[in-house]
This record gives sequence, C-alpha cells and structure tokens, in this order.
Amino acid sequence: MIEGVIVSIKYGTYLVNSNGVIYQTSPRGLLKFKGKLYVGDKVLLDEDNFVITDVLERSSLLKRPPISNVSQILLIFSLKEPEFSYYLAFKYLTYASFNGIKASLILTKADKSNEKEYQQIKETFEKIGISTYVTSSKNKEGIEEIKNLFKNNVSVLIGQSGVGKSSLLNAIDENFAREVGEYSLALGRGKHKTKEVLLLPYMDGYIADTPGFSSLELEMSKLDVAHYFPSFEKDALECFYSNCLHISEKNCKIKEKVDSGEIPSIAYENYLKLIEEVEKY
Repeated sequence: MIEGVIVSIKYGTYLVNSNGVIYQTSPRGLLKFKGKLYVGDKVLLDEDNFVITDVLERSSLLKRPPISNVSQILLIFSLKEPEFSYYLAFKYLTYASFNGIKASLILTKADKSNEKEYQQIKETFEKIGISTYVTSSKNKEGIEEIKNLFKNNVSVLIGQSGVGKSSLLNAIDENFAREVGEYSLALGRGKHKTKEVLLLPYMDGYIADTPGFSSLELEMSKLDVAHYFPSFEKDALECFYSNCLHISEKNCKIKEKVDSGEIPSIAYENYLKLIEEVEKY
C-alpha cells in the first residue's frame, strides 16, 4: 500500500501526495459508503491501480472550510480593505477553540494602516493569549517572522475574500504563484480567486489555501460559546454556576476579570453579540 495525503479535490478527481509524488486518483467503490473524503485526509492507495482503498483516522475535521488533520488555524484579517473586524476575529477564534485547534491572528496590509491602530489590535488579542502578527505583502513586513509558524504543521488560512491570503502566500514563497484577486471599494469586499481548498507543501508540512467567505454560522449552544470564547475556557470553570453564561449570574469569574481589566471590554462586548447570535441553536 502507498500512504499519502489528499491535497486537492476537484470535480471528483483526487490528487494525493506521497513523498513528493502526486497521484491523480479516485476512491474505490466500497470506500464511498464510508462517508465523504476531505482535503487533508491521510489515505492508502492500491499499488497496482492507485485507487484510494482506505482513509486513516483523523486528528481533526473542519466543516468550513472542509479540511481534515489541521494542526493550526491562521486567521487572516486585513487592517484595511476590508476594515478589521473585532467581531469576526472573536467569532473565528471561538470556532477554532470549539474545534480544538490552536489559532493565531495574522494582520495584513500594514502598509495601508498606521502603527498605533494595529498595535492596539495586537495588544488586545495578545492580552488574552492569542498570538498576533502584523504583515505587509507589499513591503514584506513581518513575512520572515511568520514563516516559522508553518514548520512541521498543517496550517489552514481562513479569512474573508480580499484580506490578502493569496498575496501573503506569494510573499512567503513566490513559487506558490497564487492568483491574486482585487478588492472592490464599491462592493466593500474582495473578489473570489481561490475556488477550492488546496494543500501546498511547505517546510515539512502543508499550508492550506481556502476560498474566502464573509459569513460563518456557529452551530453552537450558548453554553458552548460561554466555554469556548477565547480566554474563557479556563476561567469559566471557576464560576459559581457550572452553566454560567457570564451575563447576569452572581460570582462570575469572567465578569470579575472584565471589571478588573484582565479581559478587554471589547472582547466581552463581542462575546455578548455572539451569545445573541447563537440563540436559535
């Protein structure tokens, strides 16, 4: 058997990378009944006809973007065009935490912003333990710093259309040659260029380029959000009530930390927005 990783799925064709050799293949008939295959899946190929015969156990699975075996999520947010959104940042971080995957923030287009603005954003997230990096693909600011993030990792880039994911990849390694979309000032969003999830080999790991999206539904309960909101997971266990939503309950550890300034007020404000949003679940 040949073991490899699915690096692309397009129109029913599967590309599998095994030690640098790319196989164009498809799953064996019986395997189709085991469920959907994902980019990132570790699979076995038959040595005679190179069809996929089995999929190995997954360490993680994301529904959006659809990808498996991710070791870290890198949330890409531009400082300008589109404007940085605290709400979306906290929402995506909650999504990552809920799925048990470490996440960091990468801020792009520093050349279009000012240092005071992006330092405030960086300080806010690093205060709650979220590593935050500032970059510019145009002048290469911060690019060398983030390269080491990818070593021996399967990293997925997540962000809205137009935030500069493809430009960032090209700045990291020009051989990626990702097609770069334009940002529409009239529409207030970027134009989709990346159409599917694609794994790019890099530094003994992979970087997953993904289609941009502007909306993400958190299929979570209020209690899930109360537990998995960034920086809440540990402190929530110290609340008096095990089902504390950190809103009006007494002896709430989270509210104590907000009042003392240990948790930034802007984090708590966006937490309340997320709680309202997931009411239907």
